Amino acid sequence: MTTETDGFAPDQPDIPVKRRFRMTPKRWLVAGLAFVVLAGAGVGTFLLLRPSRAAGASTFSRTVQAEKGTQTLTVSLDGTLSPRKQSDVDFGVSGTVTKVYVKTGDTVTKGQKLARIDDDDLQNAVDLAEANVTTAEANLDEVYDNDGSSAAITSAKAQVRSANAALTSAKEDLKDAVLRSPIAGTVASVDLEVGDTVGSSSGPGSSSGSSSNTNSSSSSSSSSAQFVIIATAKWKVEGSIGAADLSSVKAGQKVAITTDATTDELTGTVASVGIVATSTSDDGTATFPVAINLSGTHTDLYSGTTASAVITTGTYDDVLTVPTAAIRSEDGKTVVTKVDNGTNSTTEVEVGKVFGSYTQITSGLSEGDSVLITVTRPTATSTASSQEQGGGFGMGFGGIDGGGPPAGGGGAAPGGQGGR
Repeated sequence: MTTETDGFAPDQPDIPVKRRFRMTPKRWLVAGLAFVVLAGAGVGTFLLLRPSRAAGASTFSRTVQAEKGTQTLTVSLDGTLSPRKQSDVDFGVSGTVTKVYVKTGDTVTKGQKLARIDDDDLQNAVDLAEANVTTAEANLDEVYDNDGSSAAITSAKAQVRSANAALTSAKEDLKDAVLRSPIAGTVASVDLEVGDTVGSSSGPGSSSGSSSNTNSSSSSSSSSAQFVIIATAKWKVEGSIGAADLSSVKAGQKVAITTDATTDELTGTVASVGIVATSTSDDGTATFPVAINLSGTHTDLYSGTTASAVITTGTYDDVLTVPTAAIRSEDGKTVVTKVDNGTNSTTEVEVGKVFGSYTQITSGLSEGDSVLITVTRPTATSTASSQEQGGGFGMGFGGIDGGGPPAGGGGAAPGGQGGR
């Protein structure tokens, strides 16, 4: 029997409720990021795996004329400025330094005092030498008075000469107690102090010589002299050249010099060219010394300053040249593209010397003939291989941007033809 409660239905089991899926802001953000990552990966893969396009390049041509003019060959070198005259000065007598008159950087005149040593011993030597002369002369008089033999007279005279020579030497030593500058110039270094002992038997700072003037490459920085005096009016540049330039550089050739020490235009001449190599690099290349004397006087230069020099090794008048970029090799021949009334033709030429970006034509062309230069310039995306398409002989682009042939520079002729 069923019992019902008034107003209520009997209990029934719970029925599950179906929920609707909702996109929250967080879920939208996650989904968006996932889409961006997948899209980026797809684009990157496409760009990585797609076939590459051929590199672009721009080609252009220009017609130039063969011209005659004066050309020069040059050899360049870097070197170091140094004074042409330097004097290493040392005491030539022994003693203790009592006075040093100059310091580094002082300007001195010829004969000016540099230093002095204690001369007591030197004065005593002079006094003794004078006494010996007096004795020798008295001895000679006595031999004469006693009608001495010829041998006795000869011996007495020899003693007088010897005593006089000793006196002269002693006086010179006394004079050398004061060290003087043998040249006018600037004191480059001082290696002496009061109290130092100088002379052949002394310690550091001693010297057995008096002075040494030199035009060599020695410098004050490496000198062990007590005083180094340099003449700062006359200068030279010392550098080196390779074996390939040795035969073309000669003494007397004109030189243009530039240096950071001055803005003045400096000129000079080649003073000497060494024929013995001063150094050899790791690859076996030898270098040979070259000295260049600067013209005029210069008081604003400094020893040890780097200088660049351009030596004119040859000047040639009435030379027919074309830009080297117009010359090429074809079937073992040296040729150019000649332009005549709008018609292009391949013309064989013979070449001579090279003047910078221009090359001498010895046959095959005449003055006023037009030749074609074709140049292929790579774009930013071009590979190195596209550069091999450039016009001109020996990869040269020179001389195509206007103007006539420059007067300067030198080198070997294309194709190994011609010479210096």
